[in-house]
Amino acid sequence: MLPVVALSIQLDGKDVKPEEEELDPDELPGLTWPAKGHLGVKIQFVIEYPFSWMRWLSVPPCDNRWNNYRRFFAVVFPLPAAVVLVIAAEGFDGFSMMLSFASSHSSGSNSSSNGSDNLTNSTGGSGCDSCFPLYGLIIILGVLMSVLLAVWTAFTKQFGGLLQAFLAFFAFIMSVAWLNIEANEVVSLLETLGLVMGVDTAILGLTVLAIGNSVGDLVADTTVARKTPAMGVSSCFGSPLLNDVLGLGISLTAYTATHWPQPYKFDIHRAAFSKVKLSWIFLGLSLLASLIVFPVTRFTPPKWFAYSLYALYAIFMLFSVLDETKVLVARL
Repeated sequence: MLPVVALSIQLDGKDVKPEEEELDPDELPGLTWPAKGHLGVKIQFVIEYPFSWMRWLSVPPCDNRWNNYRRFFAVVFPLPAAVVLVIAAEGFDGFSMMLSFASSHSSGSNSSSNGSDNLTNSTGGSGCDSCFPLYGLIIILGVLMSVLLAVWTAFTKQFGGLLQAFLAFFAFIMSVAWLNIEANEVVSLLETLGLVMGVDTAILGLTVLAIGNSVGDLVADTTVARKTPAMGVSSCFGSPLLNDVLGLGISLTAYTATHWPQPYKFDIHRAAFSKVKLSWIFLGLSLLASLIVFPVTRFTPPKWFAYSLYALYAIFMLFSVLDETKVLVARL
């Protein structure tokens, strides 16, 4: 089994817990001016300031530092959160959608066809007997939820319990929604860059997107590996495994659920799929080598193994470029 991340670091038989920095309870990360920060931190604060407001307004606070500021954001978050959820699900076109409530006493064939669908979505107001705009429903539900939270938090002096669980649940949902929006924007930018430069989007995904997506894991895994090699190895494989299992599983489940009963089909013999096959081949070689080397060296692999992985990645990139430039004519 993979080693479990410990809550403290054990040195010379003693548990040494990292020192926690004392934070001002009234400080709002991203909104409070970093007076003690250096110039780079202040420049970053100015750039992120409008996005910090968007985050605070749509993601409820649940960091155990309850005060009047956090109570304000906890009360007002439902309406902005609903807007973000609509954008994440349907884009800005979602605000032009109309909710059509089918009449239950319609006659003839209309009664039999509409009786099973009491609520349908349409992009226009024509042809529906009783339509209500989606944004109107969002405003009503958002205001009602804010009123309920205002009453709830008015009697809450100590943050915790059911209120904390409630806000933490919605904070998780909103974090996923924001990540979905950001991922869609990054993919759209890469597609635009590929069209402008005449480069296949698969190449951009294998290079720019893959490297950018892995920088955070690289820094975190390197830091952990310097302290505990076995923990660094497990973190290195655990994070991509989570992305593959949940990312592919949830996305394919959502697609097949929305397109049921039609199955999801794709042609593995088309030319664009050859890059995916190359990825599978080199990923399998890397995992097989790691499966052998790490247990044999007791999770302290030698430097030559790192160089061999670098070489394997370089060869993979070379084959990908050759495939893109049509030099690699072998059919995979």
